[in-house]
Amino acid sequence: MHDLSAFQEVIRQLIEFFDRMIPLEQSKLDVVSRNRVSELEEIIKKEQAEIMALRGLDQRRERLQEEFGWKGMTFQEILKQLPEEQQREAGPLFDELALRVSTFQSVTESSRTIMEVNLHAINQMIARKTGGARTYGEDGSVQTGTTHFTDRRI
Repeated sequence: MHDLSAFQEVIRQLIEFFDRMIPLEQSKLDVVSRNRVSELEEIIKKEQAEIMALRGLDQRRERLQEEFGWKGMTFQEILKQLPEEQQREAGPLFDELALRVSTFQSVTESSRTIMEVNLHAINQMIARKTGGARTYGEDGSVQTGTTHFTDRRI
């Protein structure tokens, strides 16, 4: 039987991380939907700082999992290996983390979709201004060629 206190603390810190990231991502969704680029830059700076903290947490989690012989295992696989008493303690923590991750992914997907729509609209405006000759690809490269028939003005 392992002393899971250090591992549980890392899980709690991961939950706290997502508790900070979800509102940031929701703010990003809000500013992206209102086309406020300067506010978006500030949010991205905050996210980058949080992501650095996440790297450290994830390294600690991986190190602890390796120490316990759980390298590469999912939380559900770890849970199955624990004695029943430890399962009752760790299960709700794992479930809470899974919920936070799911919520974060949902908000992130919404933000990404809105940004892609906005980028498409920007590309269409550029194409109209340049006579349909140039647009930008996803990688930032300039693409030349004719625009689609429906993009042309009569």
